[in-house]
Amino acid sequence: MAEIEPTKVCPYCAETIKSAAKVCPHCRSRQGRFTVLKGELAGAFTVIVLLGGLIFVASRVFPNDSDATAGSDVIGHRDELPVVRTALEPTDMSEQFWLSGFITNRSSRPWRILSLEVRFLDPHHQLLDVRHAGFSKGDAFVVQPNSEHAFRIKLYGVSSSVTGSVRNVQVESAADGRKCYNPN
Repeated sequence: MAEIEPTKVCPYCAETIKSAAKVCPHCRSRQGRFTVLKGELAGAFTVIVLLGGLIFVASRVFPNDSDATAGSDVIGHRDELPVVRTALEPTDMSEQFWLSGFITNRSSRPWRILSLEVRFLDPHHQLLDVRHAGFSKGDAFVVQPNSEHAFRIKLYGVSSSVTGSVRNVQVESAADGRKCYNPN
C-alpha cells in the first residue's frame, strides 16, 4: 500500500500542495510556517494603531472634564475666575478675619469654588504672607457662567501687621460645578 503524503492548502492560490513544500508549485509563493499568521498579525497591528489614533484624537476633541482630583482642573482656568472687591474685617478673636468679596466667572462652564489663596503684599509688591481659606462642604458654592457670586470666609492666623497691606486674592481650587460634590 502506498503511503499517503500529508497535504495542505496554499494560502495564496488555494491549491492543494504537499505539507513539506517550501515553494508552491502552482503560484511560486514561498511557504512558511507563519506566513498566514504574519498577514493576520499585520492586520491586527493596523487595527490597534488606528484605534490608538482614534482614542488620541477623541481625547483632544472631547477632553475629560472630570474632577478626579478636586481643584486640579481649575489651574488652566484661574484667569477666568477673578476675585474682586475684597474686604478684610476683624472678628471677635485675634488673628482671625472675615474675608469677603465677589468671584466673577468669565468662562462658559460653572465652577464650584473650594478654596481661595490670599497673598499679602507690601507697597513694593513684595510678598509678606500667604493664607489659604477653604470652604467647608456646606459652604462651597457654584459660580454660574458669565455671572458673579459673593462670598465670606474666615481667615485664620493673619497677623495684624499685614492686614493693612495690599491683598491679592485668587481661586486656589475649584471643581466642575455640573457634577455632584463629594470631598472624600
